[in-house]
Amino acid sequence: MASPLTKTDLDNINASLVGIAEARKIASRAKIAGIDVEGQMSQLDDAETKLKGIKQGFFPSGRATG
Repeated sequence: MASPLTKTDLDNINASLVGIAEARKIASRAKIAGIDVEGQMSQLDDAETKLKGIKQGFFPSGRATG
């Protein structure tokens, strides 16, 4: 059975995961500057967990097929 998600979807997931990593670095710097970023960090954690779950569920080999 073919996956309902495409290579473009996988590329978008991967790009989003990279963006989350970059946002996490910026938020860490903001925290050092004394800015409260706990809410944003929680949102990043949630988004990362969901995206990784989607990626594992639909692309278990890490590659798009079909």
